[in-house]
Amino acid sequence: MEGSMGQGLSGGRCMRQGVTKGWRGSLWRSMEQRRSMGQERPGGKSVGQEGSVGGSMGQQGSEGGEGSPLQQQVEVMVREGRALAVLGWWELLRGLLVFALCSHPRLQQDPEAFLRASRRVLGAHLWRALLSVSLWGQFAVGRSPAAVQELGQRLRARGLRPLLALPIEGEGPDGEGEEWFEQNCGAALQCVGLAAASGPEPAMQLKITALVSQRLCEKISLRLAEPEGAGLNPEEVAAMLGGQVPGLTWLSPEENEHLGRGLRRLERVAQAAVSQDVQVLVDAELSHLNPALTALTWGLMWRHNRDGSRARVWHTWQAYLRATESQLRAHLAQVGGAGLSCGVKLVRGAYLAQEQGRARARGCPAPTWDTPEQTSASYERCLRLLLSALARPRSRLSVMVATHNEGSALAALRGLSRVPPGSVCFGQLWGMGEHLSLALGAGGLPVYKSVALGPPEVTIPYLARRAVENRGALGGARRERQLLWAELGRRLRPWA
Repeated sequence: MEGSMGQGLSGGRCMRQGVTKGWRGSLWRSMEQRRSMGQERPGGKSVGQEGSVGGSMGQQGSEGGEGSPLQQQVEVMVREGRALAVLGWWELLRGLLVFALCSHPRLQQDPEAFLRASRRVLGAHLWRALLSVSLWGQFAVGRSPAAVQELGQRLRARGLRPLLALPIEGEGPDGEGEEWFEQNCGAALQCVGLAAASGPEPAMQLKITALVSQRLCEKISLRLAEPEGAGLNPEEVAAMLGGQVPGLTWLSPEENEHLGRGLRRLERVAQAAVSQDVQVLVDAELSHLNPALTALTWGLMWRHNRDGSRARVWHTWQAYLRATESQLRAHLAQVGGAGLSCGVKLVRGAYLAQEQGRARARGCPAPTWDTPEQTSASYERCLRLLLSALARPRSRLSVMVATHNEGSALAALRGLSRVPPGSVCFGQLWGMGEHLSLALGAGGLPVYKSVALGPPEVTIPYLARRAVENRGALGGARRERQLLWAELGRRLRPWA
Protein backbone atom coordinates (compact mmCIF):
# COMPACT_ATOMS: atom_id res chain seq x y z
CA MET A 1 0.00 0.00 0.00
CA GLU A 2 2.95 2.30 0.63
CA GLY A 3 3.68 2.51 -3.06
CA SER A 4 0.14 2.75 -4.38
CA MET A 5 0.17 6.48 -5.07
CA GLY A 6 0.16 6.49 -8.84
CA GLN A 7 1.41 5.50 -12.24
CA GLY A 8 5.09 6.42 -12.10
CA LEU A 9 6.48 9.10 -14.38
CA SER A 10 4.44 8.21 -17.43
CA GLY A 11 2.14 11.15 -16.75
CA GLY A 12 5.04 13.57 -17.24
CA ARG A 13 5.73 12.10 -20.69
CA CYS A 14 2.03 12.34 -21.55
CA MET A 15 2.11 16.02 -20.65
CA ARG A 16 4.98 16.71 -23.01
CA GLN A 17 3.06 14.96 -25.79
CA GLY A 18 -0.25 16.58 -24.89
CA VAL A 19 0.87 20.21 -24.77
CA THR A 20 3.44 20.38 -27.52
CA LYS A 21 1.28 22.64 -29.65
CA GLY A 22 1.83 26.39 -29.59
CA TRP A 23 3.09 28.32 -26.56
CA ARG A 24 1.98 25.64 -24.08
CA GLY A 25 4.65 23.30 -25.33
CA SER A 26 7.20 26.12 -25.46
CA LEU A 27 6.64 26.80 -21.76
CA TRP A 28 7.60 23.26 -20.86
CA ARG A 29 10.54 23.26 -23.28
CA SER A 30 11.85 26.56 -21.91
CA MET A 31 11.65 25.20 -18.37
CA GLU A 32 13.72 22.17 -19.39
CA GLN A 33 16.20 24.47 -21.16
CA ARG A 34 16.60 26.62 -18.04
CA ARG A 35 17.44 23.53 -16.01
CA SER A 36 19.94 22.18 -18.56
CA MET A 37 21.64 25.58 -18.99
CA GLY A 38 22.12 25.99 -15.23
CA GLN A 39 19.69 28.86 -14.67
CA GLU A 40 17.96 26.51 -12.25
CA ARG A 41 21.03 25.32 -10.42
CA PRO A 42 21.45 21.95 -8.72
CA GLY A 43 20.16 22.36 -5.21
CA GLY A 44 17.80 25.13 -6.31
CA LYS A 45 20.14 27.93 -5.13
CA SER A 46 19.00 31.34 -6.29
CA VAL A 47 20.84 34.53 -7.03
CA GLY A 48 18.65 36.63 -4.77
CA GLN A 49 18.19 34.45 -1.67
CA GLU A 50 20.47 31.48 -1.79
CA GLY A 51 18.94 28.31 -0.46
CA SER A 52 15.55 29.71 0.53
CA VAL A 53 12.24 28.07 -0.27
CA GLY A 54 11.30 29.39 -3.69
CA GLY A 55 14.93 30.13 -4.42
CA SER A 56 14.98 28.44 -7.80
CA MET A 57 13.17 31.40 -9.27
CA GLY A 58 16.67 32.81 -9.58
CA GLN A 59 16.74 35.53 -12.20
CA GLN A 60 13.20 34.77 -13.27
CA GLY A 61 11.51 36.85 -10.60
CA SER A 62 11.14 39.87 -12.83
CA GLU A 63 9.62 37.80 -15.65
CA GLY A 64 6.37 37.36 -13.76
CA GLY A 65 5.64 41.06 -13.60
CA GLU A 66 2.34 42.63 -14.39
CA GLY A 67 1.46 42.26 -18.06
CA SER A 68 4.53 40.16 -18.90
CA PRO A 69 4.28 37.41 -21.52
CA LEU A 70 4.96 34.79 -18.84
CA GLN A 71 2.09 36.05 -16.71
CA GLN A 72 -0.28 36.14 -19.67
CA GLN A 73 0.65 32.62 -20.73
CA VAL A 74 0.24 31.21 -17.24
CA GLU A 75 -3.13 32.95 -16.85
CA VAL A 76 -4.40 31.43 -20.11
CA MET A 77 -3.11 28.03 -19.04
CA VAL A 78 -4.92 28.33 -15.70
CA ARG A 79 -8.14 29.52 -17.30
CA GLU A 80 -8.30 26.74 -19.87
CA GLY A 81 -7.02 23.96 -17.61
CA ARG A 82 -4.88 22.53 -20.39
CA ALA A 83 -2.02 21.74 -18.00
CA LEU A 84 -4.15 18.85 -16.71
CA ALA A 85 -2.88 16.92 -19.72
CA VAL A 86 0.04 15.97 -17.45
CA LEU A 87 -2.20 13.72 -15.36
CA GLY A 88 -2.21 10.03 -16.08
CA TRP A 89 -5.53 8.38 -16.87
CA TRP A 90 -5.79 6.91 -13.38
CA GLU A 91 -5.01 10.24 -11.69
CA LEU A 92 -7.71 11.95 -13.75
CA LEU A 93 -10.33 9.30 -13.01
CA ARG A 94 -9.42 9.15 -9.32
CA GLY A 95 -9.82 12.92 -9.06
CA LEU A 96 -13.34 12.70 -10.46
CA LEU A 97 -14.09 9.78 -8.12
CA VAL A 98 -12.94 11.75 -5.07
CA PHE A 99 -15.11 14.74 -6.03
CA ALA A 100 -18.09 12.39 -6.32
CA LEU A 101 -17.35 10.81 -2.93
CA CYS A 102 -17.03 14.20 -1.25
CA SER A 103 -20.54 15.13 -2.45
CA HIS A 104 -22.10 12.06 -0.79
CA PRO A 105 -24.50 13.14 2.03
CA ARG A 106 -23.12 10.63 4.58
CA LEU A 107 -19.56 11.83 4.03
CA GLN A 108 -20.65 15.46 4.16
CA GLN A 109 -22.29 15.22 7.60
CA ASP A 110 -19.25 14.09 9.59
CA PRO A 111 -16.42 12.85 7.36
CA GLU A 112 -14.10 11.81 10.21
CA ALA A 113 -16.80 9.75 11.93
CA PHE A 114 -17.78 8.24 8.59
CA LEU A 115 -14.20 7.18 7.84
CA ARG A 116 -13.74 5.59 11.27
CA ALA A 117 -17.11 3.81 11.10
CA SER A 118 -16.38 2.49 7.62
CA ARG A 119 -13.17 0.92 8.93
CA ARG A 120 -15.12 -1.00 11.58
CA VAL A 121 -17.68 -2.19 9.04
CA LEU A 122 -15.31 -3.09 6.19
CA GLY A 123 -12.38 -4.36 8.18
CA ALA A 124 -8.88 -2.93 8.10
CA HIS A 125 -7.67 -4.70 4.94
CA LEU A 126 -10.59 -3.82 2.65
CA TRP A 127 -10.86 -0.33 4.14
CA ARG A 128 -7.22 0.45 3.41
CA ALA A 129 -7.52 -0.97 -0.10
CA LEU A 130 -10.53 1.22 -0.91
CA LEU A 131 -8.95 4.36 0.56
CA SER A 132 -5.75 3.75 -1.42
CA VAL A 133 -7.70 4.19 -4.67
CA SER A 134 -9.74 7.13 -3.40
CA LEU A 135 -9.18 9.69 -0.62
CA TRP A 136 -5.84 8.47 0.75
CA GLY A 137 -4.39 7.86 -2.70
CA GLN A 138 -5.47 11.35 -3.76
CA PHE A 139 -3.99 13.30 -0.84
CA ALA A 140 -1.36 11.19 0.97
CA VAL A 141 1.68 8.94 0.59
CA GLY A 142 3.14 6.19 2.76
CA ARG A 143 6.29 6.62 4.81
CA SER A 144 8.48 4.20 2.88
CA PRO A 145 11.50 5.83 1.18
CA ALA A 146 10.51 4.18 -2.12
CA ALA A 147 7.00 5.69 -2.07
CA VAL A 148 8.28 9.17 -1.23
CA GLN A 149 11.06 8.98 -3.81
CA GLU A 150 8.61 7.90 -6.52
CA LEU A 151 6.29 10.77 -5.67
CA GLY A 152 9.14 13.28 -5.58
CA GLN A 153 10.37 12.17 -8.99
CA ARG A 154 6.88 12.41 -10.45
CA LEU A 155 6.34 15.91 -9.07
CA ARG A 156 9.73 17.22 -10.16
CA ALA A 157 9.21 15.82 -13.67
CA ARG A 158 6.22 18.17 -13.81
CA GLY A 159 8.06 21.22 -12.48
CA LEU A 160 6.72 20.79 -8.91
CA ARG A 161 8.30 20.03 -5.53
CA PRO A 162 7.13 17.87 -2.61
CA LEU A 163 6.30 19.44 0.74
CA LEU A 164 6.02 16.51 3.15
CA ALA A 165 3.44 17.09 5.88
CA LEU A 166 3.18 15.15 9.14
CA PRO A 167 -0.60 15.24 9.72
CA ILE A 168 -0.49 14.11 13.37
CA GLU A 169 -2.08 16.47 15.89
CA GLY A 170 -3.97 16.39 19.19
CA GLU A 171 -4.53 13.31 21.29
CA GLY A 172 -3.53 9.77 20.42
CA PRO A 173 -5.75 6.70 20.79
CA ASP A 174 -4.82 6.47 24.50
CA GLY A 175 -4.76 10.17 25.28
CA GLU A 176 -1.75 12.49 25.53
CA GLY A 177 0.82 10.20 27.12
CA GLU A 178 4.54 10.83 26.72
CA GLU A 179 4.85 7.61 24.73
CA TRP A 180 2.47 9.02 22.11
CA PHE A 181 4.49 12.22 21.75
CA GLU A 182 7.78 10.31 21.57
CA GLN A 183 6.35 8.16 18.77
CA ASN A 184 5.31 11.33 16.96
CA CYS A 185 8.81 12.76 17.42
CA GLY A 186 10.23 9.64 15.78
CA ALA A 187 7.79 10.08 12.87
CA ALA A 188 8.80 13.75 12.56
CA LEU A 189 12.49 12.84 12.44
CA GLN A 190 11.67 10.24 9.79
CA CYS A 191 9.83 12.96 7.84
CA VAL A 192 12.96 15.14 7.99
CA GLY A 193 15.05 12.35 6.50
CA LEU A 194 12.53 11.59 3.77
CA ALA A 195 12.28 15.28 2.87
CA ALA A 196 16.06 15.62 2.73
CA ALA A 197 16.23 12.71 0.29
CA SER A 198 13.41 14.03 -1.92
CA GLY A 199 15.55 16.40 -3.98
CA PRO A 200 16.64 20.05 -4.05
CA GLU A 201 15.02 22.67 -1.82
CA PRO A 202 13.51 20.16 0.66
CA ALA A 203 10.81 21.32 3.06
CA MET A 204 8.36 19.80 5.52
CA GLN A 205 5.31 20.80 7.56
CA LEU A 206 5.01 20.18 11.30
CA LYS A 207 2.17 20.50 13.81
CA ILE A 208 3.35 21.45 17.28
CA THR A 209 0.50 19.56 18.97
CA ALA A 210 2.04 16.35 17.65
CA LEU A 211 4.88 16.96 20.13
CA VAL A 212 3.34 19.12 22.89
CA SER A 213 0.05 18.55 24.73
CA GLN A 214 -2.92 20.29 23.15
CA ARG A 215 -4.37 20.94 26.61
CA LEU A 216 -1.12 22.57 27.73
CA CYS A 217 -1.08 24.71 24.58
CA GLU A 218 -4.61 25.87 25.37
CA LYS A 219 -3.58 26.79 28.93
CA ILE A 220 -0.57 28.72 27.65
CA SER A 221 -2.78 30.54 25.12
CA LEU A 222 -5.23 31.57 27.85
CA ARG A 223 -2.37 32.87 29.97
CA LEU A 224 -0.94 34.84 27.06
CA ALA A 225 -4.29 36.63 26.74
CA GLU A 226 -4.15 37.88 30.35
CA PRO A 227 -2.78 41.39 31.09
CA GLU A 228 0.30 40.05 32.90
CA GLY A 229 1.01 37.64 30.06
CA ALA A 230 2.72 34.27 30.33
CA GLY A 231 6.35 35.30 30.69
CA LEU A 232 7.16 33.57 27.42
CA ASN A 233 9.17 35.97 25.31
CA PRO A 234 11.24 34.55 22.42
CA GLU A 235 14.50 34.62 24.37
CA GLU A 236 13.00 32.61 27.23
CA VAL A 237 11.42 30.05 24.90
CA ALA A 238 14.72 29.77 23.02
CA ALA A 239 16.53 29.16 26.32
CA MET A 240 14.10 26.37 27.21
CA LEU A 241 14.52 24.89 23.74
CA GLY A 242 18.24 24.90 24.45
CA GLY A 243 17.82 22.84 27.62
CA GLN A 244 16.86 25.29 30.38
CA VAL A 245 14.34 23.63 32.70
CA PRO A 246 10.94 25.40 32.56
CA GLY A 247 9.89 26.87 35.89
CA LEU A 248 6.72 28.81 35.07
CA THR A 249 4.93 29.58 38.32
CA TRP A 250 1.46 29.34 36.78
CA LEU A 251 2.08 25.76 35.60
CA SER A 252 2.09 22.69 37.82
CA PRO A 253 5.34 20.69 38.24
CA GLU A 254 3.92 18.03 35.91
CA GLU A 255 3.02 20.64 33.29
CA ASN A 256 6.47 22.23 33.49
CA GLU A 257 8.04 18.81 33.07
CA HIS A 258 5.91 18.04 30.01
CA LEU A 259 6.64 21.47 28.53
CA GLY A 260 10.35 20.82 28.88
CA ARG A 261 10.06 17.43 27.19
CA GLY A 262 7.89 18.85 24.41
CA LEU A 263 10.33 21.69 23.74
CA ARG A 264 13.23 19.24 23.62
CA ARG A 265 11.30 17.22 21.04
CA LEU A 266 10.70 20.34 18.97
CA GLU A 267 14.38 21.25 19.14
CA ARG A 268 15.47 17.74 18.13
CA VAL A 269 13.32 17.97 15.01
CA ALA A 270 14.49 21.52 14.22
CA GLN A 271 18.17 20.62 14.66
CA ALA A 272 17.79 17.54 12.46
CA ALA A 273 16.11 19.66 9.79
CA VAL A 274 18.75 22.39 9.91
CA SER A 275 21.58 19.85 9.71
CA GLN A 276 20.01 18.30 6.59
CA ASP A 277 19.04 21.64 4.99
CA VAL A 278 15.30 20.97 5.33
CA GLN A 279 13.12 24.00 5.97
CA VAL A 280 10.37 23.52 8.58
CA LEU A 281 6.98 25.15 7.99
CA VAL A 282 5.14 25.11 11.33
CA ASP A 283 1.38 24.81 10.83
CA ALA A 284 -1.25 26.99 12.45
CA GLU A 285 -4.07 25.02 14.04
CA LEU A 286 -7.27 25.91 15.91
CA SER A 287 -7.42 29.59 16.90
CA HIS A 288 -7.59 28.98 20.66
CA LEU A 289 -4.25 27.13 20.43
CA ASN A 290 -2.50 29.50 18.03
CA PRO A 291 -1.13 32.02 20.59
CA ALA A 292 0.87 29.23 22.26
CA LEU A 293 1.95 27.78 18.90
CA THR A 294 3.13 31.23 17.78
CA ALA A 295 5.11 31.71 21.02
CA LEU A 296 6.87 28.36 20.65
CA THR A 297 7.55 28.96 16.94
CA TRP A 298 9.01 32.34 17.88
CA GLY A 299 11.50 30.52 20.07
CA LEU A 300 12.48 28.20 17.22
CA MET A 301 12.91 31.17 14.90
CA TRP A 302 15.03 32.93 17.56
CA ARG A 303 17.41 29.97 17.63
CA HIS A 304 17.53 29.05 13.95
CA ASN A 305 16.64 32.12 11.83
CA ARG A 306 19.30 34.49 13.11
CA ASP A 307 22.16 33.64 10.76
CA GLY A 308 22.00 34.03 7.00
CA SER A 309 19.32 35.39 4.70
CA ARG A 310 17.18 32.24 4.66
CA ALA A 311 14.38 31.35 7.04
CA ARG A 312 14.89 27.83 8.35
CA VAL A 313 11.71 27.89 10.46
CA TRP A 314 8.51 29.32 8.98
CA HIS A 315 5.19 30.24 10.57
CA THR A 316 1.71 29.86 9.07
CA TRP A 317 -0.99 32.53 9.10
CA GLN A 318 -4.69 31.82 8.44
CA ALA A 319 -6.58 34.50 6.50
CA TYR A 320 -10.01 33.20 7.54
CA LEU A 321 -9.42 34.53 11.08
CA ARG A 322 -10.50 38.10 11.67
CA ALA A 323 -7.42 38.97 13.73
CA THR A 324 -4.82 37.68 11.28
CA GLU A 325 -4.07 40.87 9.36
CA SER A 326 -3.25 42.93 12.46
CA GLN A 327 -1.31 40.07 14.06
CA LEU A 328 0.69 39.48 10.88
CA ARG A 329 1.57 43.17 10.67
CA ALA A 330 2.82 43.11 14.26
CA HIS A 331 4.72 39.87 13.65
CA LEU A 332 6.60 41.31 10.67
CA ALA A 333 7.59 44.36 12.71
CA GLN A 334 8.79 42.23 15.64
CA VAL A 335 10.80 39.85 13.47
CA GLY A 336 12.38 42.74 11.61
CA GLY A 337 13.25 44.48 14.85
CA ALA A 338 14.88 41.31 16.18
CA GLY A 339 17.05 40.98 13.09
CA LEU A 340 15.70 37.56 12.11
CA SER A 341 14.95 35.99 8.76
CA CYS A 342 11.24 35.40 8.45
CA GLY A 343 9.27 32.80 6.50
CA VAL A 344 5.52 33.25 6.15
CA LYS A 345 3.15 30.67 4.73
CA LEU A 346 -0.18 32.36 4.01
CA VAL A 347 -3.23 30.07 3.92
CA ARG A 348 -6.97 30.54 4.10
CA GLY A 349 -7.51 27.98 6.88
CA ALA A 350 -8.68 24.38 7.20
CA TYR A 351 -10.58 24.26 10.51
CA LEU A 352 -13.66 26.28 9.62
CA ALA A 353 -16.24 23.73 10.77
CA GLN A 354 -14.44 23.17 14.09
CA GLU A 355 -14.01 26.91 14.69
CA GLN A 356 -17.67 27.64 14.08
CA GLY A 357 -18.85 24.62 16.08
CA ARG A 358 -16.69 25.55 19.06
CA ALA A 359 -18.00 29.13 18.95
CA ARG A 360 -21.61 27.92 18.91
CA ALA A 361 -20.98 25.60 21.84
CA ARG A 362 -19.48 28.45 23.86
CA GLY A 363 -22.14 30.95 22.82
CA CYS A 364 -19.64 33.45 21.46
CA PRO A 365 -18.94 34.93 18.02
CA ALA A 366 -16.81 32.81 15.71
CA PRO A 367 -13.23 34.07 15.22
CA THR A 368 -13.56 33.44 11.48
CA TRP A 369 -14.99 35.65 8.78
CA ASP A 370 -18.65 35.00 7.96
CA THR A 371 -18.40 34.41 4.21
CA PRO A 372 -15.89 33.05 1.68
CA GLU A 373 -15.84 36.47 0.05
CA GLN A 374 -14.70 38.08 3.30
CA THR A 375 -12.00 35.43 3.69
CA SER A 376 -10.80 36.09 0.14
CA ALA A 377 -10.65 39.82 0.84
CA SER A 378 -8.66 39.14 4.02
CA TYR A 379 -6.25 36.92 2.06
CA GLU A 380 -5.73 39.65 -0.53
CA ARG A 381 -5.01 42.26 2.17
CA CYS A 382 -2.49 39.98 3.88
CA LEU A 383 -0.87 39.22 0.54
CA ARG A 384 -0.52 42.93 -0.25
CA LEU A 385 1.01 43.46 3.18
CA LEU A 386 3.57 40.73 2.56
CA LEU A 387 4.45 41.93 -0.94
CA SER A 388 4.98 45.45 0.42
CA ALA A 389 7.26 44.08 3.13
CA LEU A 390 9.21 42.09 0.53
CA ALA A 391 9.77 45.22 -1.55
CA ARG A 392 11.58 47.02 1.30
CA PRO A 393 15.39 47.29 1.09
CA ARG A 394 17.35 44.43 2.66
CA SER A 395 14.22 42.42 3.32
CA ARG A 396 14.86 38.99 4.89
CA LEU A 397 11.30 37.82 4.33
CA SER A 398 10.25 34.78 2.28
CA VAL A 399 6.62 34.02 1.44
CA MET A 400 4.69 30.95 0.37
CA VAL A 401 1.40 31.85 -1.32
CA ALA A 402 -0.49 28.72 -0.28
CA THR A 403 -3.86 28.87 -1.98
CA HIS A 404 -6.10 27.03 -4.42
CA ASN A 405 -7.78 30.30 -5.35
CA GLU A 406 -6.82 31.31 -8.88
CA GLY A 407 -7.33 35.02 -8.24
CA SER A 408 -5.03 35.06 -5.22
CA ALA A 409 -2.29 33.07 -6.96
CA LEU A 410 -2.41 35.25 -10.07
CA ALA A 411 -2.38 38.42 -7.95
CA ALA A 412 0.85 37.20 -6.39
CA LEU A 413 2.22 36.39 -9.84
CA ARG A 414 1.54 39.95 -10.98
CA GLY A 415 3.42 41.31 -7.97
CA LEU A 416 6.64 39.36 -8.53
CA SER A 417 8.29 42.16 -10.51
CA ARG A 418 8.27 44.35 -7.38
CA VAL A 419 9.94 41.90 -4.97
CA PRO A 420 13.42 40.31 -4.75
CA PRO A 421 13.94 37.28 -6.97
CA GLY A 422 13.52 34.04 -5.08
CA SER A 423 11.45 35.49 -2.25
CA VAL A 424 8.02 34.06 -3.25
CA CYS A 425 6.90 30.52 -3.93
CA PHE A 426 3.48 28.91 -4.30
CA GLY A 427 1.84 25.99 -2.54
CA GLN A 428 -1.17 23.76 -3.02
CA LEU A 429 -2.27 20.46 -1.55
CA TRP A 430 -1.40 17.28 -3.42
CA GLY A 431 -4.63 16.21 -5.10
CA MET A 432 -6.19 19.68 -5.21
CA GLY A 433 -5.72 22.66 -7.50
CA GLU A 434 -3.74 20.58 -9.99
CA HIS A 435 -4.56 22.86 -12.93
CA LEU A 436 -3.17 25.83 -11.00
CA SER A 437 -0.03 24.06 -9.74
CA LEU A 438 0.84 22.62 -13.14
CA ALA A 439 0.32 25.92 -14.94
CA LEU A 440 2.56 27.81 -12.48
CA GLY A 441 5.14 25.04 -12.64
CA ALA A 442 5.05 25.08 -16.43
CA GLY A 443 5.94 28.76 -16.25
CA GLY A 444 9.08 27.91 -14.29
CA LEU A 445 7.70 29.22 -10.98
CA PRO A 446 8.50 27.39 -7.71
CA VAL A 447 5.45 25.37 -6.62
CA TYR A 448 5.24 23.00 -3.66
CA LYS A 449 2.62 20.29 -3.29
CA SER A 450 1.79 19.52 0.34
CA VAL A 451 1.54 15.74 0.77
CA ALA A 452 0.30 14.06 3.97
CA LEU A 453 2.80 11.45 5.11
CA GLY A 454 1.57 8.29 6.81
CA PRO A 455 -0.85 5.35 6.64
CA PRO A 456 -4.63 5.88 6.35
CA GLU A 457 -5.25 5.36 10.08
CA VAL A 458 -2.92 8.25 10.95
CA THR A 459 -4.20 10.60 8.25
CA ILE A 460 -7.97 10.28 8.99
CA PRO A 461 -8.38 13.84 10.42
CA TYR A 462 -6.42 15.23 7.46
CA LEU A 463 -8.51 13.26 4.95
CA ALA A 464 -11.69 14.43 6.67
CA ARG A 465 -10.70 18.09 6.24
CA ARG A 466 -9.93 17.48 2.57
CA ALA A 467 -13.39 15.93 2.15
CA VAL A 468 -14.94 19.05 3.68
CA GLU A 469 -12.92 21.35 1.41
CA ASN A 470 -13.91 19.43 -1.72
CA ARG A 471 -17.61 18.95 -1.05
CA GLY A 472 -18.75 22.52 -1.72
CA ALA A 473 -19.15 24.54 -4.88
CA LEU A 474 -17.17 27.43 -3.42
CA GLY A 475 -13.40 27.78 -3.17
CA GLY A 476 -12.91 26.56 -6.73
CA ALA A 477 -14.12 22.99 -6.10
CA ARG A 478 -16.88 23.19 -8.72
CA ARG A 479 -14.55 24.74 -11.28
CA GLU A 480 -11.84 22.15 -10.61
CA ARG A 481 -14.36 19.37 -11.20
CA GLN A 482 -15.46 21.01 -14.45
CA LEU A 483 -11.86 21.26 -15.65
CA LEU A 484 -11.27 17.57 -14.92
CA TRP A 485 -14.37 16.64 -16.93
CA ALA A 486 -13.21 18.92 -19.75
CA GLU A 487 -9.82 17.19 -19.82
CA LEU A 488 -11.52 13.79 -19.89
CA GLY A 489 -13.64 14.99 -22.80
CA ARG A 490 -10.56 16.14 -24.73
CA ARG A 491 -9.01 12.69 -24.34
CA LEU A 492 -12.17 10.83 -25.36
CA ARG A 493 -12.76 13.16 -28.32
CA PRO A 494 -9.28 14.19 -29.54
CA TRP A 495 -10.70 15.24 -32.88
CA ALA A 496 -12.96 17.89 -31.29
